[in-house]
Amino acid sequence: MKVGLVSLGCSKNQVDSEMILGLFKKFNIDITNDVEEADIIVVNTCGFIESAKKEAIDTILEMADYKVYGICKALIVTGCLAKRYKKQIIKTMPEVDLCIGVDEYDNIGQILSEFLNQNILNQHLDFNDRVISTNFPLAYIRISDGCDNRCSYCAIPLIRGNHKSRKIEDIVFEVTNLAKQGIKEFCLIAQDTSKYGLDIYGNLKLKELISKITKIEGVKWVRILYMYLFETTDELIEEIANNPKVCKYFDIPIQHISNKMLKDMNRHDTKELIYERVNKIREMVPDAILRTTVITGFPGETEEDFKELEKGIKDLKFDRLGAFAYSREEDTKSYNMENQIPENIKEERLKRVFEIQKDISLEHNQKRIGKKYEVIVEDVSEDDNYFVCRSMSEAPDVDGRIYVKIDEDNSNKIIIGDFANVEIISCNEYDLFARLL
Repeated sequence: MKVGLVSLGCSKNQVDSEMILGLFKKFNIDITNDVEEADIIVVNTCGFIESAKKEAIDTILEMADYKVYGICKALIVTGCLAKRYKKQIIKTMPEVDLCIGVDEYDNIGQILSEFLNQNILNQHLDFNDRVISTNFPLAYIRISDGCDNRCSYCAIPLIRGNHKSRKIEDIVFEVTNLAKQGIKEFCLIAQDTSKYGLDIYGNLKLKELISKITKIEGVKWVRILYMYLFETTDELIEEIANNPKVCKYFDIPIQHISNKMLKDMNRHDTKELIYERVNKIREMVPDAILRTTVITGFPGETEEDFKELEKGIKDLKFDRLGAFAYSREEDTKSYNMENQIPENIKEERLKRVFEIQKDISLEHNQKRIGKKYEVIVEDVSEDDNYFVCRSMSEAPDVDGRIYVKIDEDNSNKIIIGDFANVEIISCNEYDLFARLL
């Protein structure tokens, strides 16, 4: 018997997927990357915004076809959508044999045991039994779950609950084991990484955690994702600046610049704080890469509010910027707000943001021409002409890549998973091109 799993959504969901696969291994069920070969198909869903929900539903229906035309005997749906809309899934999708939301993960082993008519010990999800699915030698490390910030547009607390940190010693144990398996790059993730430790230790502990992880033998790169500016202290910035194993990479979603919008979004930042913190980071870490996300078309966003956002993007010149049109989510505070923005205006503003950022990204990339970097070789391009690489300055999944031309004889004998030294020779708005040194 074989199980195939389709993981949707964010990297935090991917960690759940890896633990679910680890649980199936305990049931002595083989894992396949080809769903056509799978007797059991699991779809681990995202339910964060409308586009993610649509993707999840489409994927479930696509996988259901394998019960009709393939060998699949059971379709299991897990994750955020399964938690948020379990009743609707059971009612409207008879193709789904089992629906397990994130709120049931503490008992998922028992649920699967009964479903599979098997009885095993240690039926819980375990970070140390994960089946790593990322490109070698990368692994995501989830340091906490849930969120306390209660942004008015966000359904995450409804799905994942309050912020819950893992113990430092448990995370260190996990990283140590993965490092022994050859993993070298560790991306620390959470809904709010900067708040790590506050709930269980009484104060912020991300700086201490980073320091301990980077002392583990075999750890080469540590990257921190999803930090909030109001919790990004000078002490944390200093640790990132001075620790050679920590990527000088700040993933700091701001969502807006207008104080009116920030207040309505229930964000804890202000325009003044955003400017101050961004400038502080660049002052303390001159080679820092700054990534952010913004939302267009939040309820009540006037043209003046949006122009303020445009000016902020131009002023702050983030190296990387993701943008989303506001998604109206049930049970969130913003769902019932007045002055909902028409979809066409949301999308028009979204395009304006991307046009601004395109020029900024090109400007940043052009400044990197002639510079030398150590990169990890992640993949080979579809045309087999380039190695697809990342430096400390590129996060997996969300950023552009560094492309290195492959010699006809690959005289350097580079393989995927290797580290190499390169020099940037050209660029476009999002990607860089380099030569091997």
